[in-house]
Amino acid sequence: MQVMSQKYESNYIHNKLIKIILIGEILKYRSFNGANKALPVLASSLFNAGFKQVLQLDLERTDITIQDILFEVRDADLVIFAGCMTPQWPEIDEHSQAVFAELEKLKRQNVPILVGGYATKSVEDIAKITPWITAFCDGEGEESIVKIAHAVARGTFYEDMPHLPGLCFVTQDQSFRRSGFNHAITPRVNNFDDIDQNFGIVHVPKIHDMDIFKSPDGRQIKTAQLFTQRGCPWQCSFCNKSIESNQIVRLSEESFRRQLRQLKQHGYEAVYLDVDTFTAHEKPAMWEAKILQQEGFIWGSNTRIDKIDYKQMRYLMEHNCAYMFFGVEHTLPEVSLANHKFNGSLQSQIKQAFDYPLKVERVFQDMTRAGLPSSYFLILGLPKAKLNDSKTAILSYEPTTFADDINAIRFGLENCHPDFLNFNILRFMPGSAAADISGCSSYSCVRPSGEQPITAGYFLPRAAKHYGYPMSPEHGVYRLCESVSRYQPISVAMHPQRVYDTIRCAMDLINAKIDAGGKATKLFMDRDLLANGLVSRDDKGRYAIAALKDFAHI
Repeated sequence: MQVMSQKYESNYIHNKLIKIILIGEILKYRSFNGANKALPVLASSLFNAGFKQVLQLDLERTDITIQDILFEVRDADLVIFAGCMTPQWPEIDEHSQAVFAELEKLKRQNVPILVGGYATKSVEDIAKITPWITAFCDGEGEESIVKIAHAVARGTFYEDMPHLPGLCFVTQDQSFRRSGFNHAITPRVNNFDDIDQNFGIVHVPKIHDMDIFKSPDGRQIKTAQLFTQRGCPWQCSFCNKSIESNQIVRLSEESFRRQLRQLKQHGYEAVYLDVDTFTAHEKPAMWEAKILQQEGFIWGSNTRIDKIDYKQMRYLMEHNCAYMFFGVEHTLPEVSLANHKFNGSLQSQIKQAFDYPLKVERVFQDMTRAGLPSSYFLILGLPKAKLNDSKTAILSYEPTTFADDINAIRFGLENCHPDFLNFNILRFMPGSAAADISGCSSYSCVRPSGEQPITAGYFLPRAAKHYGYPMSPEHGVYRLCESVSRYQPISVAMHPQRVYDTIRCAMDLINAKIDAGGKATKLFMDRDLLANGLVSRDDKGRYAIAALKDFAHI
C-alpha cells in the first residue's frame, strides 16, 4: 500500500512539471496605462499549487513577439490567452490560430488553447467559428486555473471539461458534430491573500507607469497595480463587473503589507489600486490608506462620488493619496436613471438622480479644497429617460443630444474645476445590461443592434461579417475618446462629426478658462494623437486640434 502511495505521489509530482504558457495580448488603443494583472495572478496561483513551469509571455513587452510565443508553445501542455478584453478579439483571433497551426505542425492538436478574461462574455458566436480555441474561461481564475491545470496534468482535461468551473465551449453530440454551447461562470474568489499580484512581472515603463505619479522634482516614478478588494454593490448597466457579484471581498493586512514590501524591494514607489469603489466601506479604505503611507508609497484609486466626503479626502491626502478617479458619466438626471446608476426603488432612484449634479459639484469643490487632484469623466452617446410631468415615472427612453453632452462638459469645467477631463463613447461591453441582458430596454434606442444583444462577435470583423451583424462606422476621430479601437459597436447617437465637435468644444471651453486666469484642465489623450500632431497643447495648457479630415485614416 505504501509502495502504491509513493508511486502515486511520484506521478503527481511529475505531472506538475507540465509546461503552461500564459499569453497577454497587446492593447492597441489606450488612454490610460496599466498592466495585464491576470498573468502574474494566475502564475502565482499555479506556482502556489506546485506548477513550476509557467511562462508569462506578455506581448506588450518590447522583447516579446508572436514568434517567441510560437517557439515556446511547441512543447507546452496548456496555452492560455489570459486577462483578455473584448476589444482585443482581432488580435486574439489571429494569434490563437497561429498557435494552433504551430502545434498542428508538430501533431500536437490536443494541447488545450484557452481564452480568459472579459473577452469571454457572450462569446458563443465567436466560439462557433474558432474551432482551434478549445474553451473559454469566464469569471475569476485564481482557483479555476489550478483545477484546469490538474486536469491537464492527469491527462483528463477533455473528459473533465463539462465539470471544470467557468469553462465555456462548443459541445458535440455522439457523432462528434458541433451541437450546442456549454456556458459556466466561476464563483467569486473569497480569499486571494496568498496570491502575489506582481509575481514574475516584467515592468514596462511605457505601459505600466502612470503620469499622475511624479516625484516632487517632476520625475516619473515606477508604478505598480494592486487590487485590495473584489466585487461591486452597484449595477450600473454599462459595466459588466457588478453583474458577477455584489459582495465585496478584501485583501488581508498581512498580504497587503507583504506585497507592498516586495514591490519596494523592486524599486516601486507608487501604487494604483485597481478597485471599483475604494471607499465602498469607509473603515477598511482608511486602514488601507494608512498602510500605503506606512510602507512608503504614494497612490491613487477609483471611487464613487456618492461614497466620499471632505473628511475622507483630507485623510486620504494625509496618507499619500495623489489621485482619485470618479466616473461622473453624465450630470443629466434623466441619463442617470437610464443607466441605473443608483440602487433602490424607482422613486429613490429619481430622487438620487436629481440630487446628483449638486453632489458632483460639492465633491469636486471639496477635492480642490483638500488639494486632491480630480478627474471629470463623461460617457458620450448615452440614453436618457423621458419622465412624466410630475417626474414620478419613466415613460420611454431616447438618445442624449450634442447639447446634453456639452451642458455636462460646461457644468464640469465651470462648476467642478477638475484637473483632468476624459471622455468615453458608450461602448456595449458584452456581459453588461447595456449590451446583452434582456429586460434592459433603456439602451435599445442607442444600441446598433436595436433590441438584439451585442455579443463578442460584434468586436471581431470576420464574425460580424459571418453573422451579418450591423457594424459601427470606423473613423480615427473616435480615438479622441478613451480606448476606442477600430472594431467595436458604439452608440448610434455618436458619429464622427459629433465626436469631433464635442471634443473641440471642450477644448474651446478649457482654452477660454485658461485665458480668463482659470485652471488648465488636462485632457487624457491617446499618445498617438499627440505624437502625430493631431492634438497639441501649448505651454499654458491651451489645446489645438487638427481638422476632422486629418483624423480619418489614423
